[in-house]
Amino acid sequence: MKTNFVLPECINQSSLVADQISQLRERGFSSFENIASAEEIAELKGICERLIFAGAGAKEGALFDFVGDNPLASTGLTQLSMPSNFNPRLRRTDYHKRLEVLARQVLGPQARFAGDHLFYKPPVAGPETPWHQDEAFHDPRFNYREVSFWLPLQPATIENGCLRFIPGSHQWSVQPHRRIPGKERSHGLECYDGFDPDDAVYCPVPVGGCTVHLGRTVHGAGPNVTATARFAYTVVFDVPATVSTEFREFNWLNDTTTRDEIELNWRRGKGKMIALYRRVMRRNNIDPIRLYYGFKRRWWSLRQWRKRI
Repeated sequence: MKTNFVLPECINQSSLVADQISQLRERGFSSFENIASAEEIAELKGICERLIFAGAGAKEGALFDFVGDNPLASTGLTQLSMPSNFNPRLRRTDYHKRLEVLARQVLGPQARFAGDHLFYKPPVAGPETPWHQDEAFHDPRFNYREVSFWLPLQPATIENGCLRFIPGSHQWSVQPHRRIPGKERSHGLECYDGFDPDDAVYCPVPVGGCTVHLGRTVHGAGPNVTATARFAYTVVFDVPATVSTEFREFNWLNDTTTRDEIELNWRRGKGKMIALYRRVMRRNNIDPIRLYYGFKRRWWSLRQWRKRI
């Protein structure tokens, strides 16, 4: 792949990259210490802070509280889905191009950008991120292969909520999940069975470093008890999904959340053309079969929501 940017030393050393990818495949997670420069971190953090505190995406359900109902509560876990929709610069950075190089080494030449996420964990009372597998949020009728790069925009420590992983869990099926007890209307899911939290490996990383994990790796994060907010920017790559030959049901996806209702209202109104435009602009990511079932699922969710009102 031809590049017109300079790769960090950690990526230029092919043997080191091979070791990191081997570790990823063996344990389901790994990390890089020098994936982004100080200048890149400063730019990314500036973009992310502006998006969060301006409330970008709130009207369309893209900005939400992962564990509650108030995206900017002092005890909430704020997530902005697809921040690159609101600032396209995020997809044009050398950092993003760098990740694409790595993703193709992990997933093969078909690897493509699948989405990005921004997380804001407030100081002092920032909550835990529940244990979960990313695939638990996906339609169970498909098989997935994806890799996520989690970049903290300041050092990630145990005290401010670095990621923690269950080694080898990427080789398991999707474990039992549920909506967070007492907060069933929130977007978040909790993996509550099938693993031992005492097996967790904590992954603190310095500023400029990132963790990387696969779609079935069980992971979570501790609370932020420091006096400084914790920001993290995640970029996900995948390959086209295939129809699963195994019957699976993710009953935890059947309930309509507050975020679902906001998004459905937006798509039915002002967001209709915007959503279509974004899909066309990401035309290389369209899987016809998955798209068909996605429309069917949204239609069913809309019917269920209408029944409630």
